Formats: sequence, C-alpha cells, structure tokens
Amino acid sequence: MRKIIFIVILTGISSLIYATDQVPDYLIYKGQKLTLFTSWGHPSPLQTYFSQNNIEYPFQVQSTANYRGHIATWEIIEDKLFLVEIEVNGEIHKPKDYNIKTKNDTSFLSDKVLADWFSGAITCNSKDSYYFYVRYGQIKNVQILTKKDVKKIENISIKDTTDQILMDKYWMVVLNQNYISYYFRLSKEDTISYNGKGGFFIGKSGNSPLLEYFSNDHMKWPYNWENFRKNGAPNCKWIVEDSILYLTDIRLYTGSSFFSIDKDTVSLKSIFKENVLNGKVAGSWISGIYLIKHGKEKEDDLFPAYKEFTATEYSYMRIKNGKIIELYTVPNDFDFKNIPDNIEPGLKKILNELNIQPDK
Repeated sequence: MRKIIFIVILTGISSLIYATDQVPDYLIYKGQKLTLFTSWGHPSPLQTYFSQNNIEYPFQVQSTANYRGHIATWEIIEDKLFLVEIEVNGEIHKPKDYNIKTKNDTSFLSDKVLADWFSGAITCNSKDSYYFYVRYGQIKNVQILTKKDVKKIENISIKDTTDQILMDKYWMVVLNQNYISYYFRLSKEDTISYNGKGGFFIGKSGNSPLLEYFSNDHMKWPYNWENFRKNGAPNCKWIVEDSILYLTDIRLYTGSSFFSIDKDTVSLKSIFKENVLNGKVAGSWISGIYLIKHGKEKEDDLFPAYKEFTATEYSYMRIKNGKIIELYTVPNDFDFKNIPDNIEPGLKKILNELNIQPDK
C-alpha cells in the first residue's frame, strides 16, 4: 500500500518549496531567527486564529507584498509553538493587544501565547530548508533538508524507499504540499439553490459551512492534508426545500494551479452515515446569519480556474438548526453605507448584527 501511495503522490509534486512574494513571518528556533514562508496556500498561523474562531480579521492590507497586514514572530519552546509579537505598520504589539488567547494551555510564559489553535505545516529557510509539522500547537515532526537532500528527493525513485531518513524527509515534503494545496482552495464558495434561484452560499468563517459541522477544526475534517490517499478542501452544493437547508453534494478541491482545479467527490454517507435520506442531509448544525450572493459568472480567459463574478442580488438568511426563519433580498446597488430607515426591521437587525452600519 505504501508503495502505491508513493507512486501516485510522486507524480503530483512539481516543486519542493512553494514560491511566494509575500513578506515572511519569523520563527525563532534553537537560537536561530528563520524566515517563515507565507502565501495564499501557506497562511500565517495568526491568520488561521481569526478564521477558525469566526473573529473579524483586525489587520488591513499593507501592500501587494503583505496582504495579511502583519508580520508575526513565533518561537518554538519545548516543542511548542508560541506567538511572541506582531508587527503592524512598523509598530510592535503583543498578542494581548489583539486579544489573542490560547485555547487550552493554562501555563503562563511572559507575554507569549501558545498557538494551540494551529495545526499544519510551516516551512522556513536559512542555509537549509526547515519543515515543521504542528498539531494544536505541538511540534510533531521537524525535518531539515540540505541542498543535497533536495536534489535526492527531486530524483527519488522506488528503490529509495529503503532509505528511511530520506523517506522521512520526503513524506514531510508531501505533507507540506498537501497542506498548501488544501489551503489554496479553502476559500472557494459553496453553491446553493432555492425557489429556482442559485447563488454562492457564504459561511461565517468564509469557508464552506460544512466545516462548521467539525467546529471549524480542519483536523476533524477526514479529508484534510493528512489523508494521503484522498484529500481536499470541501466545496459543497446545498438546496432549500420547505425552509429547510439540505446538503446534497460534497466535492474536494485541490491543486495550486491558476489554470485548473483538481476535483474529486466523496459520498455523503462517508461522513453522515445513517443521516443521509433521499440523497441529502439536513444541515441541522447550521445556525446564525448567512449570505447568498446571486449573480453571473464569466470564465477568465487567462485563468480558467477562476471566474469573474458579478452580483445581481444579496440574500441574508437567519438560520436556526438548519431551518431558515428569516430571509431578505436586496439588489446589488443597495447602499450599505446609507441604509434607509424604512427597510424591514428584521433586515435592519441582521445588518446591525453583522456590523454593517450606515455612515454617520
């Protein structure tokens, strides 16, 4: 089985290090200050803090070289990942300045915060390439690749499977590639249909509402980057029938190409088992305010994997345990900066809860 996986994955790796023009974070490791790569597919661990906790992102784009709006410094202490400080527009802040808190750790280590919300791959560089694999803030694996290691892995073959040290480095590279591919596709919007109208169904965290079934914990999603046989970011189809929200289809999106998206499917029963009825699952875990973007898509001539979307309407839904209890639709030219006083009270309340306030 391991040999089969090796052959399949090897054909899908085009590079060992994910190139990026983004300003890096920094990681202090054994007295060294390493540059920590960040990109669309390699988010800063600080970015994941806000998306996983459904917290409004506090940073603004600084430049095309720093879309995330910050430069974070991290440190590995006793095999744990800590957030040390955050630089924003040249000013240094402590994690507490942005109310960033550990989830479970009760220990106190100066102003540093254990990044126990973070699971994923971190890559750094100095003379050699450093790969760290993190699970809930714990460092589970570290591999250091020299230029010689890189060359060996670029030309790896089945006969190299007997070299355990090389294979350990190889599998870390594969895991990192899986992680990049997963995050690169994570923000793709789900689709929804109701009353004969279609649109994009936007989750609270900006990801698929399916992930809320797993408490936005990617490690609980069975097709995350650790699944070497089948993995991908969820992209789903939903329908609304008799005011009930149903999940009808789950696709896996992977790949970091601008020209195509690698797609696969998984059955509903592989996740929901006996809860699947008539080819659909009631979204009983869905509660809160959600948005549907109605409109038209036009395929980009240069990048077919990306389509230009023009919104025609927006629908705001209040959902409780999978049942739509309120729904309001506004045109695409609705002036959110000057919300009229005579709009429906329910819609006004929803916009207030979403912190969409008219200019004063």
